[in-house]
Amino acid sequence: MHQTVKDMIINLVYLVENHGFVPNGGRVYYLRRSQPPFLIPMVYDYYEATGDISFVNEILPTLEKELNFWYENRQTNVSLVGEEVQVFRYYSASNVPRPESYREDMLLVQNVNDTTEKRKIWSNLASAAESGWDFSSRWFKDLHNLSTIDTSNVLPVDLNAFMCGNLNMLSFLFEKAGATSKAENYQQKFENFKRVFQKVFYVGKERGWYDYNLRNASHNIHFYPSMLTPLFTQCYHSLDVSTVEEMFEHMEKKGAFKYKGGVPSSLLTTDQQWDFPNGWSPSNHMVVEGLRKTDSPKLQQKAFEIAEKWVLSNYFVYTKTSNMWEKYNVNGSYPDAGSGGEYVVQSGFGWTNGAILDLLITYSDRMYFPQLNQVMAESKTIGEIQNQLDEIQSVDSMAQKQLDTKIFNNSGHSIVTNFKILALIFTISKIFLHFSF
Repeated sequence: MHQTVKDMIINLVYLVENHGFVPNGGRVYYLRRSQPPFLIPMVYDYYEATGDISFVNEILPTLEKELNFWYENRQTNVSLVGEEVQVFRYYSASNVPRPESYREDMLLVQNVNDTTEKRKIWSNLASAAESGWDFSSRWFKDLHNLSTIDTSNVLPVDLNAFMCGNLNMLSFLFEKAGATSKAENYQQKFENFKRVFQKVFYVGKERGWYDYNLRNASHNIHFYPSMLTPLFTQCYHSLDVSTVEEMFEHMEKKGAFKYKGGVPSSLLTTDQQWDFPNGWSPSNHMVVEGLRKTDSPKLQQKAFEIAEKWVLSNYFVYTKTSNMWEKYNVNGSYPDAGSGGEYVVQSGFGWTNGAILDLLITYSDRMYFPQLNQVMAESKTIGEIQNQLDEIQSVDSMAQKQLDTKIFNNSGHSIVTNFKILALIFTISKIFLHFSF
């Protein structure tokens, strides 16, 4: 599978070499909007798995080219407390209806008479589409009204955290390639951008990082799991245990982690697919990884609990529908396939499979579900399933931990096998996770 991953990278590198960036999809009409900047993390994961520095060295100039696309086309200025700094936003050059959603985009502006305003709306729709969060209340002036979409005025926490992490990973790759000067240059950019990032996005009284709106010069203090992305990319100078625990507790008080099906995309109920009650694998995965990377034992345990919840919920829905889904309804007694947005929920699904497999691998030493099938048959809600499993685990943990493989249930079937994704090894799961937008 390493060769398969390498071939996928070669395809994406080809796109960057010919178009300057990774388009939103492999079609001509996607050439005016990008994917989120995940090519560098993809190559970083490939190198970590293979040690193939020869290939990495060959494509490093292309990785720089893609990074420069974001600096040249998606960077903007923001003035804060007398200092002007540069950060990133999603900003598509397209100002016409999206070809793949032409009808929807035309209907959205049917009551708008001004052509300039129509084009602004279409541009902001395309900009939100390149974010992967299409669509979410994050991008709206009126949080419940898609026609007020204003993506180009939103400075997203996650995009800037991704760019921050990319500088660090690119420094690492250049160092491994023996290009010391380049490595030092990108490391210095990483250190400088961490300061800028904290200045623009951190809100002390709200205990966290929040999207910043250029139009009204204020932060959007609603909960979105994207606000935990800086923990995932480690875009901070220092973060003591008490501070990061306060961040988590603040989000916990808002109700972000109370749902049995996983972490929702927001706590706002709209008709958009990236809002409540939908939860998505990339978001849940990044929340888990971000908390796991902290120095707080408490939050590391919370990361495991969220991972266990997400795996169990996905498995539960799989047993009921025989499918993995792109998104899930995390609310109510039982999780279910998600809904909302412009199209019927999709089965498959690359980033769901990738996230699940990565979580199973990460927690293979402690994530096990004794008597799972029996418990599922006897329980009425996902909460009851989790409670019964906790009781069984607390009694049986010492004996269970003596098993060579801890992820098997009593019937002898591994959850990995039941998901039918065993063939997706760790590295390719990361590729699907990064590029399933």
